[in-house]
Amino acid sequence: MLQVESKLELFENVVYKRRFVELEKRKEAWEEEKNNLLRRKEKQLNDEKEAIVRRRADLARVMGNEEIAKAKENERVLELKKINELKKDFIDAIRERAAEYTFTDQYATDLAARVEESLGDLEAGEYRFAMVAGDMDKYFEGFRAMAEKKGITLHPETLEDWHIGGHTISDMEKTYSLNYDLYTLIEDKRYAIGKLLYRLFREEMDHE
Repeated sequence: MLQVESKLELFENVVYKRRFVELEKRKEAWEEEKNNLLRRKEKQLNDEKEAIVRRRADLARVMGNEEIAKAKENERVLELKKINELKKDFIDAIRERAAEYTFTDQYATDLAARVEESLGDLEAGEYRFAMVAGDMDKYFEGFRAMAEKKGITLHPETLEDWHIGGHTISDMEKTYSLNYDLYTLIEDKRYAIGKLLYRLFREEMDHE
């Protein structure tokens, strides 16, 4: 009996260690991808900063104080416009990466883990369960079986493709919902992304 327990303990250690190593590798890959993306955006910010500084110098030479104040206000508007453009580019890039991610084995694993987590938050009963059409065809029956083991009945619905991937769950009356589709998860980061880009932009301008 002790030998069996030792083997089980050894097996658990190996599995946990392998899972930990895999998670660390995925984390490192994501950090590298994120840093690369930020470096590209910082370069764009630097280029925009240089152009704005040149315009500011030119304007200061030919305008009086009143015109300079007006120019500064226009510059502020331009800065906000550029930041919004960069934020849009950044989010679009993330969405493209997310769309590519949905075709990987890792996505299938992560999706199953997130669905299982969602089901764990629900009481037994009937719920609306939605995914994009491609995911519904590939994964729904497995998730239905997973839910039935918990006394939960899932009624399938299809999300439009712009949701990218992930899933949503709501009660039958749609009085509440859990939105874990990828589009929503990315949109939830929009404010944080805009705040980060604005800080980077202002830091560059302050160092002129």
